[in-house]
Amino acid sequence: MTNPNQHPQPQPFQQAPQPDASLHGYPQQPGLAPNGYPQQQPAYTQQGYGYQPQAVQVQPPAGAMMPQQGMVPWAAPKRKRPIALEIVLVIVGGLLASVFVWLMTLMTSGSAVFVAALLGLVPLVMIGAVVLWIDRWEPEPRLLMIGAVLWGGGVAVAVASLLNGVVGVAIGEAVGSDLPPEIAPAVFGAPIVEEAAKGLGILLIFLVRRRQFNGPVDGVVYAALVALGFSVVEDVQYFALNADDMGSVFVMRALLSPFGHLIYSLPMGIALGFAGRMRSKASWLWLFPLGYVVGVGLHMAWNGSLTYVSSLGDILAIFVFLNWVPFAVLAAIVIWLRRRESAVVLNRLRDYVPSGWLTEEEAQGLSSMRASRAARQWAARFGAEAKKAMRDYQRAATRLAYARQDLYTGHAGNRARIDEGDLLNAMAQARAEVGARAQAAQVR
Repeated sequence: MTNPNQHPQPQPFQQAPQPDASLHGYPQQPGLAPNGYPQQQPAYTQQGYGYQPQAVQVQPPAGAMMPQQGMVPWAAPKRKRPIALEIVLVIVGGLLASVFVWLMTLMTSGSAVFVAALLGLVPLVMIGAVVLWIDRWEPEPRLLMIGAVLWGGGVAVAVASLLNGVVGVAIGEAVGSDLPPEIAPAVFGAPIVEEAAKGLGILLIFLVRRRQFNGPVDGVVYAALVALGFSVVEDVQYFALNADDMGSVFVMRALLSPFGHLIYSLPMGIALGFAGRMRSKASWLWLFPLGYVVGVGLHMAWNGSLTYVSSLGDILAIFVFLNWVPFAVLAAIVIWLRRRESAVVLNRLRDYVPSGWLTEEEAQGLSSMRASRAARQWAARFGAEAKKAMRDYQRAATRLAYARQDLYTGHAGNRARIDEGDLLNAMAQARAEVGARAQAAQVR
């Protein structure tokens, strides 16, 4: 016999019972199939991911977790995020970068290295500001970002210092090049070794910190940080070794071509970001080498062309066509990728509209930079804590969208499901706090 007190359990990929939207003042959303899910998700398939995902079950929120409620009866569970990789990157990278700078003081002088380090802060701040601007959508863990910089400035620089000459001469001899031995490391060794060393750091973050690597934009961020660390330490080296002409070297490297290593490293980060969006977990095995080959080709073209400079016009042409134009193209790609991410976030957050966790208006606002900024400005009217809660709500929603994306691609397995539950609670709690503080301020 059937127990009348036993509640039926929802089956996989079926819509769970829905709350009555009319009771809470939310209009019925258009375009829903009979089971409550959107009839189609054209934006997802149009983005080139190659398949139409099945609906993943979303449990409806408890009454106290509905969007319009002002209180949440429990706090979002806090889980400690492992930071072993970050600690290793910071310690090893920082130690190797420090040793390299110390060796530079022995080769030149302490004063020359000090001035070179001060000049190196210019591209560091300039490029760092660009990276932070790109990273506004879903800020990456700061310790992991620092580790990425130190990998580039420590580990990658150390590897390049040891292998550039050996690999460059060996390849020059293998291909029968007539380049002198002192030129071959720059033309052959540096592009192959340096991009491999930087790319290894990007790949390590992708494989070990998969949940922090949520697509091509994150790939851009981590690749840019690794390249930034390498570029700054290399700049200090060039400045210190050319102390008599430090001013001209500074203009050439830090002002006229500060984005060189970013240009060479971004293809690898973008390739890994797209690999994270594909259903095949092995897609990085062919996408990453493809990005590496593009980076090596750009780097080799730059270094090789500089060996044949004979006039100021040659220098100008090289800077324009091998530095500024590629940078402009990559900048356009990054802007396009950021807009793609907005569509991904919107489509994934819309999955929570039928079950009542979000409204359509919330999903649209949370997927727009402009609307999110306006929401924070509105919350700031009720105090700093309300603004902070609004920011927490927005960040939890963005992370929720990416956790949902992982459920579709199947890369993170049960971890994504656990993240989804935690983030739903965190999002609802932050939203409730915003509402409570706004209501309290209005009463006063």
